[in-house]
Amino acid sequence: MPEQTIAPEHAIITYSFKFIEKSPLPKKSLTMATGPPNYKIILCGEYGVGKSSIFRRFMNDTFTLETSKKSTIGLDQSSRGFNINGTDVKLTLWDTGGMERMSFIGSSYYRGAHAALLCYSVKNKETFTILSQYILDIVMNAEGAKIFLCGNMADCEGENQVTDIDIENFERECGDVLSGMYKISCKDNSGVFDMFKDMARVLHQEALGKMTLRRELNVIRPGESPENDESQKKKCC
Repeated sequence: MPEQTIAPEHAIITYSFKFIEKSPLPKKSLTMATGPPNYKIILCGEYGVGKSSIFRRFMNDTFTLETSKKSTIGLDQSSRGFNINGTDVKLTLWDTGGMERMSFIGSSYYRGAHAALLCYSVKNKETFTILSQYILDIVMNAEGAKIFLCGNMADCEGENQVTDIDIENFERECGDVLSGMYKISCKDNSGVFDMFKDMARVLHQEALGKMTLRRELNVIRPGESPENDESQKKKCC
């Protein structure tokens, strides 16, 4: 029977389906599946608070003055590894890329986020007082995500400065919602690395706690206590 001619793009699709159905997962995929845990962090906050500066410091440890920046629109992400108590973990940071100016942040930005970094400018109180709205967005769209507070531009001063009292009042109003608070300066590169490493530590500790709980729940059957389970094993012997 003569072979049927297939367009190049169709050949790629056909091969992909056959590979998924008949072949085991490639070793590369298995390596990725057993690689370091990866925690997604999203940047949230008003335009102009320095979210992209935080992203650049995280990505390649650089800083660009506002006058030198090119205006870009679109989501961006970058990953970076950290060592937490001898364990390698990875953080993947997502940036809005200025899309908040268009009021166009889709649910995909929040989906699967382990944490949200709530950013404000230390020298602009308006960017701080609006944060409660962002918390609502995070709670509604990123279920279970931890929320961290980040005051950027700590090297600057102004008449409209966010005070320590403002931060204390906000923390009290939020209750247990906040998992960490930081003040940083992307310009001076002050506190940025320590902030992300601390976030990695908090996220990884929570993940380890959940894994331990799952193991305990798997060992103990519904309706049984550990003592009942042990006595049942002795009876079977």
